[in-house]
Amino acid sequence: MGMLVDGKWDDTADRSMVSGTFRREQTALPTSIDSEAYQSIGRQKKRFFLIASASCPWSHGAVLALVLSGLNETVGIQWAGGPRIEGYGLLPGGPLPSRSEFKYVHQLYTSTIADYTGRSTVPVLWDAAHNKILSNSSADIILTFDAISHRIELRPKDRAEEIDNLTQHIFDGLSNAVYRAGKSQRQDEYDEAVDLVFSTLDGLEQGLDDQTFLFGDALTLADIRLFATLVRFDTVYATHFRCTRRRLVDYTNLWRFARQIFQIPGVRQTVDFQEIRYGYYVNDGDHNPHNIVGQQPDLDWDDRTGIDE
Repeated sequence: MGMLVDGKWDDTADRSMVSGTFRREQTALPTSIDSEAYQSIGRQKKRFFLIASASCPWSHGAVLALVLSGLNETVGIQWAGGPRIEGYGLLPGGPLPSRSEFKYVHQLYTSTIADYTGRSTVPVLWDAAHNKILSNSSADIILTFDAISHRIELRPKDRAEEIDNLTQHIFDGLSNAVYRAGKSQRQDEYDEAVDLVFSTLDGLEQGLDDQTFLFGDALTLADIRLFATLVRFDTVYATHFRCTRRRLVDYTNLWRFARQIFQIPGVRQTVDFQEIRYGYYVNDGDHNPHNIVGQQPDLDWDDRTGIDE
């Protein structure tokens, strides 16, 4: 996988696998956004940029918050992707001010902390005025966009604790558990992770009986987190990550829920199934050494069955 060690890229370093199990590493960067930057986001054009990968669900959540908030008019999206030669590369043609030394996401990390040790993950909120990362926490980035925006309210105060608890449940039982299943090198760990994935999906399916979103009719943080995983489920998690027990389309409520969000204006433009498949299949040499990219499942994301008008 590769990571930075004392500010130098090391292709062989990887601290995410422990005794054949995948364990997500915590960031070594501060993730909270300082007050000066917070006041400036959404006001100063060409200063702040969201660095994101179209294949990454954590990036997707931040991109969705940016688009739904309307802040994409001032905060540019710089896409990262391609073969992970030194982790994520910065794709050409984006709005990020050109600097010859910035070709990879890890260079943004060492511009922020010269001797940084850790993975160079996305999403990243980048401050081009000071050439530093403000945050690489998708949660903090989403909450910042939500707090600044006058268009959305993804975490209303009166339900904040409930939303946070369900969001954590989705992370533990589904969004991270599919990675535990897909990257597992032990049968017992794989079986445990898959059991967790489908028990979580079963519970969420029941929770969506007779309601549009997880907390009723209003879209919340928990919904966009769930959507970012569900939109990838049949495409890569049920196939490449071997979560094969059931597909998203086998769940009546979850499949309707995912289509409902997909059809919200602006959301479909954030979904790139080709890049999702490429990002998982081509950049996972251990499980796919010949770089064969699985075909896209035949799914009708424009189906209106069960969706409220």
